[in-house]
Amino acid sequence: MATPQSSQSVSAVFSSFTASLKPAATVVGKSISQNLQYAKESSGLFGEKPDVTELPQEYRELEEKVDKLKYMHESLLKVARNYTLRSYDWEAPVQETVTDFFGQVTERAAGFASTAAKAAGVQNVPETLSRSRSIRDEQPRSLSHAFARAAGSSADLLGVEEPLGAALRKIAIAEEKIGDARLKQDADANLKVYQPLLLSLNQSIGHAMKARSHVKAVRLNYDAARGRLKAARPERVEQARSEMEISEDEFVAAVDDAMGKMKVVVENPEPLKNLADLIATQTQYFKIAFETLAELSPEIDELQ
Repeated sequence: MATPQSSQSVSAVFSSFTASLKPAATVVGKSISQNLQYAKESSGLFGEKPDVTELPQEYRELEEKVDKLKYMHESLLKVARNYTLRSYDWEAPVQETVTDFFGQVTERAAGFASTAAKAAGVQNVPETLSRSRSIRDEQPRSLSHAFARAAGSSADLLGVEEPLGAALRKIAIAEEKIGDARLKQDADANLKVYQPLLLSLNQSIGHAMKARSHVKAVRLNYDAARGRLKAARPERVEQARSEMEISEDEFVAAVDDAMGKMKVVVENPEPLKNLADLIATQTQYFKIAFETLAELSPEIDELQ
């Protein structure tokens, strides 16, 4: 037979469980209300045209500006992403690519063997493969560096005593200098252009887009609540009005929050600074390339 204390304990547990379900029920209820209101507005299958709350003109103007800025960020990032790639202006020959692939496979196998050997207590594991990997990884992959390696190895083969060999040596030195300048351009552009634009897209623009989605959701709830108030029976009017007023407050707060976040995007001076940094970075690279080639050209002409 249950004691009064056990009955109270069961009652307390049941009350706690019921209370924990209320927030989830509220969320589910709002979701259903949003979906019904959206279906009513978009399908036109519920009779008369629904009364849709219009967003403020300033809000709609901010939406348009943010959409344009979002498009700009995404477009520039698609191109600027190349500055993060190890090689984008030179495609390695198939033979070199295959050699790299088999080299990586060999290194992984050697890595497993090395780990197993060390686990077994074997000392002085050979580092030959790791050194070869380091040498390969250190070779810059750009068109200029590829020209520098090709010209340099050819100069070594032909000898610099001959005009052709001497020209190849000069070209190798010049192309390596230009390649190094390009790598610096890439690093600077990644740091000053790509990363800041990506951060703006993910943070300020991302926050604004999320806030706009929230406005859409609470607007649907608000209009659904207004519809329920209009159709409410007399005994339900007060409760329907209370729900509508709560939804209205949530809608107004969400609009204000979204407008604030969109203004942050629109007034952000960073994109213009990022563009200035991009031009400055490219200018420095092309300046070095031009000066290097301008100095090299008459020297090659003299060897003809």
